[in-house]
Amino acid sequence: MRESCLYVAASIALGMISYFGSEAFFWVFVPEGAGVGEVAVTVLAYGLASACVLSAVSLTGAGGFVGLFLGAALLGFLVEGVIVSTMYDAFPFQLVWTPLAWHALITGAAVLGMHRVMVHRRLSLQVAAMVALGLFGAFMGSYWPLERTELPGRVAIGVYLTGTGVLAVLGQIALDRVGSVPQPPKWVFWVVPAFAVVLWGVQSTIDPRPQRLALPLMVGLTLWAMRRLGGSRPVSFGPPAPVARHALFLIAPLVTALIAAFGVLGSSGYGSNVIIAATTVPLGLGIWLWYLWRAAWR
Repeated sequence: MRESCLYVAASIALGMISYFGSEAFFWVFVPEGAGVGEVAVTVLAYGLASACVLSAVSLTGAGGFVGLFLGAALLGFLVEGVIVSTMYDAFPFQLVWTPLAWHALITGAAVLGMHRVMVHRRLSLQVAAMVALGLFGAFMGSYWPLERTELPGRVAIGVYLTGTGVLAVLGQIALDRVGSVPQPPKWVFWVVPAFAVVLWGVQSTIDPRPQRLALPLMVGLTLWAMRRLGGSRPVSFGPPAPVARHALFLIAPLVTALIAAFGVLGSSGYGSNVIIAATTVPLGLGIWLWYLWRAAWR
C-alpha cells in the first residue's frame, strides 16, 4: 500500500514539474483558457503520462541521464501521441519536435535534471543556471507576438509563470520525500500504461492515419534502449536538498516573466522558434539515436 501511494505521489509530482517545463515554459504567455481548472486537468494528464514513465524506468532499471532523457522522451511521445495528436502532424518533423526536442531535452534534462543537480552545487552556480534557464524561456517567448494577435497583460504573465513555477518547486520537494522510484505491485504498474494503449487504439480506430504507427515504433525502440542500458539497482531521484535551494528554481520563471512582460510584450516579436528548433531538434534526435546505437552495441 505504501509503495502504491509513493508511486502515485511521484507521478503527480512529475506531472507538476512537467506542466511547467512542457506547457508554461513553452507558451510563456498564458495560453487561451488556461484557468485554474484547465491547469489542474493538464497537470493530471501529465501525471498519468509520468506514471507510465515511472513504470518504464522501474521495470528497465534505467538510471542516470539515460533514464532521465529516455524517460522524458517517453513522456513526450505519450503526451504528443496519445493525450493529443500533434505528433502526427507535419510528419515526420513533429516526431522529434516536440517529444525529443522539448519534452526530453528541455523539460527532462534542463527543468528536472539540471535543477536536481544544481541544488547540490555552489549557490552561485545554481543561481547562474536558473538565470540562464530564465533567459532561454524569454527567448522562446519572443516568438509569440508573431503568432498571437492578443497577448495577456503583465500581471497575468507574472502570475501564470511564477504560479506554475511554484508547482514545479513543490514537485521537486515531493520527489525528495519519495526518494527513489517506487516499486508497487505489478498490477499497479500496468494500470495506466494499459489505459494509454487502449486510448491510442481507440484514437487510431477513429482517425486511422498510418502516421499513428510511429508511436508504438518509437516507444518500443525507447523502451528497448532503456532495458539494454538499464541496471538492476533501484533508480533514485537523487539525494534530498534544503527547501530553500529548491525555491531558487523560481529565479527562472521570474526572469522569463520580467523579460516577457517588459521587453517582449508590445513588440513585434522575433522568430526565435526557428533558432530553437534548428538547435534542439538535431540535438534531441542525436542523443536519442546515440542511446539506440549504444543499446545495439552493448
